[in-house]
Amino acid sequence: MREKAARALVALAGRSLGGGGSGWALAMEAELDAAAEDGRALGFALGCVAAAWRELPAHEEGRFILASNALALVLLVPAAALLLASVAGDFPFSYLGAAGGQMPLVNDANLPAVPPLAALVALLAAAHLRIAWLVLERDWDRVAGAAMLAAAAAVTSVIFTAVAFVDCASAIRQAGTLCVELAAVAALARWHGRRAYA
Repeated sequence: MREKAARALVALAGRSLGGGGSGWALAMEAELDAAAEDGRALGFALGCVAAAWRELPAHEEGRFILASNALALVLLVPAAALLLASVAGDFPFSYLGAAGGQMPLVNDANLPAVPPLAALVALLAAAHLRIAWLVLERDWDRVAGAAMLAAAAAVTSVIFTAVAFVDCASAIRQAGTLCVELAAVAALARWHGRRAYA
């Protein structure tokens, strides 16, 4: 099991090196066999990953990998987690921004609007996760489709909360955040396109 984990780590290190590091990747794989015979395969593999990741900022493909992972794991996934936490928490108060569930705008008349709003927020969270996955896969056509779904869900939640709950400030903040996220995704896609044609 440890040797399989070591081989997976060496493969990860090789992929992190980009196209210019294929010779180094082959050398790491060859050296792994010797390290496995000495019983130090996992330590060697961890060292390979650390060395490869130190080299990421030195080449453009590495910088692209760092940027795409940062976008997905630091921006998109936490945004999805916050949306899901608001649905799992004291919804709709957690989403609408009411402290302690005290909001005069939620009453018997608009209480039936809570489940559809929860579905919209959950859809928006799912779209964030889908975009994050597709960014890491570099599947820009599908990213565009997921981005359109997220934008539609955000606009719908703004309109829906404005009509049903009168106060749509948190939906507007979420839509603004989504605009920033999608602008970052578009910039990353343009960068990838420039790299492909360079």
